[in-house]
Amino acid sequence: MTGKHKNWHRAWSRLPNGRLRHISGAEFVVTRGSGYADINAAPETLGEYQTYELARGVPVHDLAQRLIRLAREAGEWLERNP
Repeated sequence: MTGKHKNWHRAWSRLPNGRLRHISGAEFVVTRGSGYADINAAPETLGEYQTYELARGVPVHDLAQRLIRLAREAGEWLERNP
């Protein structure tokens, strides 16, 4: 039996500049270190992200938590797609 997030990885892509982009418009900057990677949201993409999520019916008070979850998801996608 599959969960509702079965094809979550399809919402992600890597841009030519190295950023990871979610279908929502949020882009994440990846900074690699020795044995780790920092993943931070690109501030200039947050407006597009908010517009997309609000149009989907996500409450305003859930936007920050969802962005944090997307950053974790970006890390998981990065592990699977080095």
